[in-house]
Amino acid sequence: MGSYCFSSFTLDPAERRLCADGVDVPLGSTDFRLLLTFVESEGALITKDDLISRVWGRAAVSDNSLYVHINALRKVLGDDTIVNKQGRGYRFVAPVRRTEPGAPRREVVTHAGNLPQTWTDNAAGSAPRLIGRSEQLRVVAGLLLQGRLVTLTGHGGVGKTTLALRAASEVSSTFRDGVWLVELAALSDPDLVPSAIASVLGVRVGAKATTLDMLSRYLARKSLLVVLDNCEHIVTACARTSEMLLEAAPGLKILTTSRENLSCSWEQVLEVRPLAVPRDDAIPPELLRSMAAIELFIDRAMAADANLRIDDKDLRVVARICRRMDGLPLGIEMVAGWAGVLGLETLDAKLDQSMNVWLHARSTVPLRHSTMRATLEWSYGLLSAAEQAVLRRLAVFTSSFTIPAAEAVASSDDIDKEIVFRHIASLVRKSIISVVPGSRAQRYRLMETTRTFILEELSACGDEEATRHRHASHVLSVLEQASRELENTGDIVWLERYGPMLDDLRAALDWATDHDTDLVAKLAGASWPLWRQLSLPVEGTRRLVEVVDQLDSGTVSTLEAQLRHGLGDMLLNSTDAKKAHAQLARAVLLYRALDDRPNLGSALAALGRSLSMLDQIEDAERAILEALSLLEPTGWLRTLATAYSTQLCIEAVRGRFDAAFAAGAKAARLSEMAGAERTALNVAANLLQATLESGDVDGAISTGQSLAVRLRGTHHYDLLGFV
Repeated sequence: MGSYCFSSFTLDPAERRLCADGVDVPLGSTDFRLLLTFVESEGALITKDDLISRVWGRAAVSDNSLYVHINALRKVLGDDTIVNKQGRGYRFVAPVRRTEPGAPRREVVTHAGNLPQTWTDNAAGSAPRLIGRSEQLRVVAGLLLQGRLVTLTGHGGVGKTTLALRAASEVSSTFRDGVWLVELAALSDPDLVPSAIASVLGVRVGAKATTLDMLSRYLARKSLLVVLDNCEHIVTACARTSEMLLEAAPGLKILTTSRENLSCSWEQVLEVRPLAVPRDDAIPPELLRSMAAIELFIDRAMAADANLRIDDKDLRVVARICRRMDGLPLGIEMVAGWAGVLGLETLDAKLDQSMNVWLHARSTVPLRHSTMRATLEWSYGLLSAAEQAVLRRLAVFTSSFTIPAAEAVASSDDIDKEIVFRHIASLVRKSIISVVPGSRAQRYRLMETTRTFILEELSACGDEEATRHRHASHVLSVLEQASRELENTGDIVWLERYGPMLDDLRAALDWATDHDTDLVAKLAGASWPLWRQLSLPVEGTRRLVEVVDQLDSGTVSTLEAQLRHGLGDMLLNSTDAKKAHAQLARAVLLYRALDDRPNLGSALAALGRSLSMLDQIEDAERAILEALSLLEPTGWLRTLATAYSTQLCIEAVRGRFDAAFAAGAKAARLSEMAGAERTALNVAANLLQATLESGDVDGAISTGQSLAVRLRGTHHYDLLGFV
């Protein structure tokens, strides 16, 4: 094959080399393939899709990525060499002539830089596919072309280095003196950062000059990109060195990877987030396969075992595995390598055990990424003793947490409550703790892979029991506050505020069951409003029964009353009126003895409902009338609405429909004032039944149709079925 000549350039496909007037012009592998595709077209128009197919093959490439590469070629060849025919494609317009294969050539000169061949020789198919990062690749390339210093941050194993090397390769043609990778993971002395850069660049430092001075003079007239990989453990030194070199060398650009940003001049920060994972198992197979985490798993699993087949029925297991890995590419790659050996079901089950010991990465990765434990130990080891202590204590949160929650659990005699938030901010900057997006009140979380490892550290340090006791006590205080707010707070706001507590409630109950019988009783007694509002009566009933069955003569009356009241309420929601009545009757007796009038009114309202369900209408009416007299002064809107709704049913059964509709109107108004959607819908359903029983069939049909439409927009399917 001969060479192609155009303008002052010579393109040699065999040597993969572009020269301008006999001088080598560095081109990245993708840019080279793109240019070769253009010159081989002999001036023909090439559509965008055909261009992408010929250069990238089957890889998913955005229009913006194509535009970045074409712009890079225009900067090298001239703006008028490649023209865009709007909506049709691109044309290479420079006249091209061929030279014979035997024509003399200059000795091949190796391109400047030290990027591994894996990243510079994409045409040979040696570079791993960069899955789920095409948009971020375009952004990083754009930032490097426009700015001076770009830092990629993110959790360990999220793929910062992979993205950095691919981005560096993509823009390499714009740097006359190449791209240079400086690996800093093994560097323990911050003062040696300049020396590490000088060593990679081949800069010799004289006896009387400082390394930074020599580097500054060497780089002053250079056009190159330096990639500083793994700066997190020497971040201050990297920041200081980067600032001084960028000040001295206008043609220098720096790309860094770090768990936290450098916080210095010129820096632009891009957080590399985990790959998208499916949260809903009901997603169709074709959409599951298109999700980045699933695609990566399948790609790496089939690369490890060519005989492996992953059918649509297997995708839910794959999705569950990817969720366990939090969408971290390193974890997914490690797990995927075992898919052919163990099978997906066995692999999923084995992940219930410790994943940190047996999961290994490919042998070519750095030692810190050789196992999941090595990755996590690297991150953990970079923290201060106080940060490690705070992190260990925060690991007891099974879901997300707020700053006040963290202060309650992580503070103790050795860590002041007032500075916990500073440690959390530091852990966020270091990509150990993640900010939960979209929450109205800022919430934070640990990735499950991190949390599993940190819990082992908590257990080993002897601080677990004290930490879990603080956690359970915090959950109790939040539940007590939630109960106080429920009466006059709307469902949406209340659930947004307290719904995230569910998993922590479960964890606190599980721990307290084995360690603190008094605390578990208090937790269960305060928990029933949450079970009810989350429509979990079965689990709520089971949890409360376990505690109520352990009550004895030594149990404090207030606690027993609260527990029996809650259990009765749960049983009512499970429509077990007989068992509910027994618990509520005992709660009423206890509240009377305690002279707790508001809670007596609430328990009587529930008792009246159970009596109504048992067709003991006269007793139900007496209970409701007493409940209303006790509840009216309290201002408990939600409980009052429920009591009036029960009165509506009782009056309808007695045939007193005017009184029934009047009670229903009060219940509807109160539930609307409280923002109690479920209560309001219950009232509407009871009013519908009363309308039908009154003989107004046409009115009932019309009302029922409207209510059914309203219910279809909610998750209250039981009420929809009733209507």
